[in-house]
Amino acid sequence: MGKKYSEDCRGGENCYNDEHLCKVAGKKEFDRLRELVRDARFFCRKCGRAAHSDLNLCKPEEI
Repeated sequence: MGKKYSEDCRGGENCYNDEHLCKVAGKKEFDRLRELVRDARFFCRKCGRAAHSDLNLCKPEEI
């Protein structure tokens, strides 16, 4: 799985990781968002988004 942090990411506006989809979507970086979700292998148990890498999700789980 992805990098572990000392505290759990709370997602959405409370997300502290600029690589998480919730943060990328919030900034409306749609080209980057398309790149990160292509061939998704993981989904987020927090928001339901899917991504190719678990590093881009707050609470990743393999699909």
